[in-house]
Amino acid sequence: MQGLGTIGMVTVALLLIGSCSSSVGGESAATDTPTIDTPTIDGGTGAGDVVDLRPLSASDDHRIVDDLNRDVLLRGVNVTSLGEYWQGDPDHEPTMSTTDADWAEMASRGFSVVRLVVHWSRIEPTRGEIDQSYLDEIDAYVTAAADHGMYTVIDMHQDAYSAFISTPPGETCPASSEPAKGWDGAPEWATITDGASTCITGDRNSSPAVINAWNHFYDNTDGIRDRFVASWATVATRFAGRPEVAGYDLLNEPEVSRPGEELTPLYDQLVVDGVTAIRDAEAATGATFEHLIIVEPGLPAGNPAFGLLIPDPERIGIEPEGIVAGPHNYAESIGNGLDLTIEETNELFLTVATDLGVPLWVGEYGFWDTTPETRSELDRFAADQDRLALGGAWWQWRQPCGDPHSISWGGWSTMESGEVTHLHGLGCPGDVDLGPTEELLDVVGRGYPRVVPGRIATLTSNTATGELFVVADGGQPGQQLVVWTPTSADTHGVTVTGLDGLVETPVPGGRILTAEVVDASGTYSLQVAPR
Repeated sequence: MQGLGTIGMVTVALLLIGSCSSSVGGESAATDTPTIDTPTIDGGTGAGDVVDLRPLSASDDHRIVDDLNRDVLLRGVNVTSLGEYWQGDPDHEPTMSTTDADWAEMASRGFSVVRLVVHWSRIEPTRGEIDQSYLDEIDAYVTAAADHGMYTVIDMHQDAYSAFISTPPGETCPASSEPAKGWDGAPEWATITDGASTCITGDRNSSPAVINAWNHFYDNTDGIRDRFVASWATVATRFAGRPEVAGYDLLNEPEVSRPGEELTPLYDQLVVDGVTAIRDAEAATGATFEHLIIVEPGLPAGNPAFGLLIPDPERIGIEPEGIVAGPHNYAESIGNGLDLTIEETNELFLTVATDLGVPLWVGEYGFWDTTPETRSELDRFAADQDRLALGGAWWQWRQPCGDPHSISWGGWSTMESGEVTHLHGLGCPGDVDLGPTEELLDVVGRGYPRVVPGRIATLTSNTATGELFVVADGGQPGQQLVVWTPTSADTHGVTVTGLDGLVETPVPGGRILTAEVVDASGTYSLQVAPR
């Protein structure tokens, strides 16, 4: 998770563009006479029994689509259970396992994806030796998500480069700096700091040790960047041909550790090498499709003057096919010093992605309290996400008391007490289970179309009433629409135009609605509304 992602993306993007995109599909509307279907009631027991996770790709019109060219909305949550984080409190582990009850709860909120945090430090803890047992753990999580009807994005995560950079207890930092806790990412053998100070002057990436570590990584000192790429090839080999894997997030929030004009060719080369390694590994297995590869902008968190790096497929010489832009939108959530709203940031991201010729997927967003002000901001985020038909993943399912985010910034064992508010709450100390955070989940888990023949033209979803309205264009007759709604047939009816064969499958938390396009024009609509 990063607080300056919005700053970097916005600062540079404002220089690149002069206008923003409009809502998806404009004012399209279905023209057939509406019908209130009497649906067939299916007896499925869960989303995994109903939803078919098909291979995904990027379309020519910059949407994430399946192999039938249907629009796919990936909406869900980040899961950190398999990460290796710095442990600042000896009595509290920084991660917690995701249980069967957790998977079931996620599915009951209609999630279609988890962004699964994995770490290079666990994939290759010893140089040149891949931990196959860790890949087995990742595989088990991918399978569990799929069994509950959810794709997985495998995210090579890092924050402040590594769990192996922190200020030793008792060390005194110079004036105007403070001790740094550790974070997560690279293995210890690939963390080269030259013995520099770990004390920070602001952001967690601001210490000389972290800056040196990033620069050695980009410079490929002792071949460490090559080993990172080789680790990705191993992961891609393991999951080649697995449609339940939506794609790979190449590197979470890469730091701009020197002036952008100096770093750009090195970061570009990292992207080229990573994409090439993944594609070559997939091809070597004989897989019949390529996974999406999500690429994030380089962020100048430690020193904003260094500027943002936006990898441009055309500039760096890779085909945009299968590449997805994956910035994080924390506007109005984490303070960033910019007077840009949630809506302006989403528009900006979408415009930049479209200009680059790739789809947009917001890999992180979130709010961490339940005040009326925060709820209002979250409602606006949801409405704008629907307006632009965007997917994204909330940060995060739960935050353990030992997670670095839960440990006070300037200490090593000072835990923030009280409730840690995420989609699933915990009380600290003690990791006391406080259950689902309904004030957040009823927004994040609102109704939406999971799979849409053609393209989404209009999407609105009202969390207060449960009403959902979807209009789409370009669907082929016979193709299936798949919709999640957290409502029941007793309280909410369904109205359709241009669709037939409506099937309602009650699942925990709501219903999965499916119907087939019948209108030769390919224009259709579905509405869920209170009876």
